[in-house]
Amino acid sequence: MLIYENKKAKLLNILKIGINPFKKFVATGEIKEELGFVSSRKDLMESISSIIRSNENFILPIIGDVGSGKTHLFWNLKNKLLFHNTFYISLENYRKFYYSLYSEYIEELRVEFLRSIANKLCNEWGALERKFGFFHVADINKVRITAFEKISKGFEDKIALNDIINAITAHQLDPYKKLEAENWLLGELMDFRDLAHLNLLYDLRKKSYAFTMLKIIIENSKKGSVLFIDDFEKIISLMKPEEGSEEIFDPSYFYGSEGSSLDNIAAQKILEKILNLQKIRSIKIIITLNSIDSLEEIQRNIQEKEKKLLLTFKKPLILSNFTEDDIFEFYRKNMKHFLKSVNYLKFTEENTESYFPLNENILRNIYKKANGNPRQILKLLIKIFNEIIYSDDTLENIIQSYEK
Repeated sequence: MLIYENKKAKLLNILKIGINPFKKFVATGEIKEELGFVSSRKDLMESISSIIRSNENFILPIIGDVGSGKTHLFWNLKNKLLFHNTFYISLENYRKFYYSLYSEYIEELRVEFLRSIANKLCNEWGALERKFGFFHVADINKVRITAFEKISKGFEDKIALNDIINAITAHQLDPYKKLEAENWLLGELMDFRDLAHLNLLYDLRKKSYAFTMLKIIIENSKKGSVLFIDDFEKIISLMKPEEGSEEIFDPSYFYGSEGSSLDNIAAQKILEKILNLQKIRSIKIIITLNSIDSLEEIQRNIQEKEKKLLLTFKKPLILSNFTEDDIFEFYRKNMKHFLKSVNYLKFTEENTESYFPLNENILRNIYKKANGNPRQILKLLIKIFNEIIYSDDTLENIIQSYEK
């Protein structure tokens, strides 16, 4: 018993250093989430995985309340879908949509993947044929002509396609332009002199260029591609001006009547660009929304534009709040992860039934107060542990105050 008390005291001393076990587990699209799903959500994960494996192109809506763990869902999918490139984008930053999307995609896959795709494409376009003599020297112009003849039918912007073919072939077959071509393919900004050296018109900031590049890379990847678009509600908020707001300048003077404000136009364009991604073979899109009503509003908007695109929408899946059992599992997993990070995992291994420094009653109270919402549960756990870490009060008094 004394040994156990000493181990609890050691854990409290570790906490008093100022490390909150729960603060770093607030998932974002940039901060990796290592923890798996709680048991009640495993069926949902299997349903999503099954849809991804058995369909080539689709848009799958995931409906969940604010704070229900939609971003956490992304990280679990990413960890589970080993044979897919899963990447995340938020509509909070919707400027230069295709360029931002391409940048996220390449940053996720890294330059080695890009080099591999470029090499594969050039070989398919005839780069392995010898131009003359014994040594291998490719005829770059012949490769470019072959490439354009082979793939041009599937692309609308032929000028963008021609520039991209020139950049890919320069990267693989022209040692004097390899570095600049790689920077261009990575989406780096180019000035007029750089573009002139590569004999290109634009860099990938031009939307048709970024879209064309995305299409080429995704369709020639050995893996499938899953695009996770978080906070799809942003489109609706842009389409609707805030109630009670007064506009000093009426944009309809220039942009037309009702529904044609600058934000509304931007939202319509974003929606069109996202739907246009369905022209890319084998891309699978997951969108997150807060309610069925929001989804229906977006679908009505799509129906007015192009009704057949609604066929790509799958039946929405619901991301529900935690069950009461989930909070105990969630707490244990987080504490185990924390203790492992501070090299004190043996505490949980030797005390498997303990929720120390909290207890079952406190966890039930947290669950009820948060109504099962994961984000609210996290906030309450962070608050309690901050009090344990920074308060001069005893642990017993803190525990008693939260048990009431």
